[in-house]
Amino acid sequence: MLSRRALLCLTPALALQAPSARRLATSMSAAPYTLYDLPVSNNGARVRMLLYYKDVKDVEIVSPMELGGLRSEEYLKVNPQGKMPALSCRDENELVPESDTIARFLGGKFDSGGAFSPPAGSIEALKADRLCRHHDIYLAPIQGCMYKASPAGQAYGAFPTRDAALDEFQKQLKLIERYADSSGPYLCGSEPSQADCALFPTLIFADTMLPKFDREFTVGPNTQKWFDMLKNEDSVGKRIYDEVHSALEGWAGKGRWDSIHGAGLRDAEETIFDKIVAGDIPSEKVYEDDLCMAFRDVAPCAPVHVLLIPKHRNDLSQLRKAQPEHVGLLGHLMSKVGAVAEAAGLDDYRVVVNDGAGAGQTV
Repeated sequence: MLSRRALLCLTPALALQAPSARRLATSMSAAPYTLYDLPVSNNGARVRMLLYYKDVKDVEIVSPMELGGLRSEEYLKVNPQGKMPALSCRDENELVPESDTIARFLGGKFDSGGAFSPPAGSIEALKADRLCRHHDIYLAPIQGCMYKASPAGQAYGAFPTRDAALDEFQKQLKLIERYADSSGPYLCGSEPSQADCALFPTLIFADTMLPKFDREFTVGPNTQKWFDMLKNEDSVGKRIYDEVHSALEGWAGKGRWDSIHGAGLRDAEETIFDKIVAGDIPSEKVYEDDLCMAFRDVAPCAPVHVLLIPKHRNDLSQLRKAQPEHVGLLGHLMSKVGAVAEAAGLDDYRVVVNDGAGAGQTV
């Protein structure tokens, strides 16, 4: 179990005299370092995993709820982003957000020159850094596609839809294999490194969440062997797996995925448009890309009558059902109207959206 201790946040005189506004909060923890984290955080588990491997006693793990939660005034003094994890360094009078920075600092502090902090320019550092960067750039920014219900804005990075982000996430999981050491048993060889700590908790997320979207957790053979070893044999890996997976099961028990399109929410019965997209019913295509398809209406209401539809509805059968996660798809549809009109040979045209039977929607 992670420790939960009552804390008192102070504004020390030293911090008030310092020029940096970020040095505002410390704790009364007996340990020189306090890690604010919860078991459900894969980024926090990245740091916890390192601490468990090195059996570090000088870092106390405390729930952000002890400061009032991630959005509380006290916690925002520690991490202004309102995210986990965050590290308070008592003696250095520093507050550190971001798991990569925390893990590298603690690796250097408690394993200088070892597998968690190899010398700069060494092949060991290169191998670990390459995998860590793969995680931080290509996986972590879009992992929300597996558990965020209705995100505001572009929660999936450059990808306009959840499906597109899930496709990319699965692709990047498979690419881990390019850099996994074939001799093992760890990602970079015989010893655990920063790479194992960065990737294993996120792959626990993927292993648990992807099946909720009817998607397979698929990685390369060396990656799968490594994942299974950590999950079932390595004592620290088993501990991290139990912490993260149990927390995710708690999410599931509270209905986390019930309102997420593609997981708890599924499209209603198949429509004629679904059959046209699948090719079961022939159509005269005018335009098509990965997200949408345009074809001529078989019962036109004008000399040129073209229908533009999304290939994957995600419950968007009517405009009134649009949610924040549909913003990218709706924007894509509108951005392709010009291309559809050009393909149909139109210079001037009208764009009509029928929403409901009273407005002429029949499918």
